[in-house]
Amino acid sequence: MHGQSLRRRADFQRAYHRGASAAGKYVVVYAVPNGLLVTRAGYPVGKKYGGAVRRNRIRRLLRESVRLCPRVPASGYDLVLLPRRRMAEEGPNCQSVLADLESVLERLNLSDTPHPEGEGDDRQS
Repeated sequence: MHGQSLRRRADFQRAYHRGASAAGKYVVVYAVPNGLLVTRAGYPVGKKYGGAVRRNRIRRLLRESVRLCPRVPASGYDLVLLPRRRMAEEGPNCQSVLADLESVLERLNLSDTPHPEGEGDDRQS
């Protein structure tokens, strides 16, 4: 997964409403099949997490954890990684976030071959 990210509000909403989710100490992951040949990720980090410097650090930690995590499926999913408030308060290092992400993805049990029809891929509406 290199550089593919979720941008559109509709993609985030689809993940929240139709996706499977699991929570860890630092991150909540929503995963929904996207019917594409890539896995895309989104990192919504709002102002409640602090100023721009802190929010960008959280986003960088999440992005790097996704890049390093062997459990991230190579294709077929949209992932939304929502940081928990604890991430802003404790300022964890990348290894802690990576370990948390791995355990969350293990619980979600995503395969590299999701539903072929891209379950609920309703971009036209």
